Amino acid sequence: MQPMSSASFPQLENMGEFGRLTGVLWDPQPAFRDIAARPRWWPPLVIVMALSLVFTYSFTQHVGWERFMRQQFENNPRTQNMDATARDQAMAQGARFAPIMGYVGILVGFPLMAVAAAGVFLLVFRTFMGAELTFRQSFAIYCYALVPLIISSVMTLAVLFLKDPPEFDLQYPTPTNIGAFLDPLNTPKWLLSLGGSIDVFTFWTLALVATGFSVASRKISWGTSLACVLGTWCLYVLVKVGWAALFG
Repeated sequence: MQPMSSASFPQLENMGEFGRLTGVLWDPQPAFRDIAARPRWWPPLVIVMALSLVFTYSFTQHVGWERFMRQQFENNPRTQNMDATARDQAMAQGARFAPIMGYVGILVGFPLMAVAAAGVFLLVFRTFMGAELTFRQSFAIYCYALVPLIISSVMTLAVLFLKDPPEFDLQYPTPTNIGAFLDPLNTPKWLLSLGGSIDVFTFWTLALVATGFSVASRKISWGTSLACVLGTWCLYVLVKVGWAALFG
């Protein structure tokens, strides 16, 4: 079978970009129907990346990476027994390279992550569900499913400026996941990793991915689509938690 093309969809009235972005949040089925028929990926991706760049710059100016690196070293049992001079040098070096890695991660790593995720979901749905979709459709669906991250980014920016700099936690800036309520000093790394994965915005995004693939395929129920998405995500979390248990 050939992948389903945009022409396979019935004639739809073109939605504007604002309608798509808001529709994904409030009425996702019509929005994803339009996205699958006319797949574009860049608007939500550019917005999320722009907000991430703003946050990274704001964190650098308002809080500073020195404080973050100090917290990381204090919460890591492996570094607590380091020689004081060596630890200070390591913290200074980490603080110098952290913002560079942050910007590179946003501009390079984040798009690559989106491409990889779209490819994995496309493979799962085409292999196990027989969905006749193209990569372009899969990538557009995944990028628009990231729209909740716009809300998350705005919330994080607000918390950054409302809190005193010493009280801001870069790893858990908002209490939207279980990891924010765990003690980093006394909680195993694998449990912290698992707790950080169980996040309100993560599940919102996964539900939108399921909606997008269900609508685009036109033959897969939302429940079945959600089961595929959650199953794929659980495998990813299992690998992440296992890595933290072994090397955390």
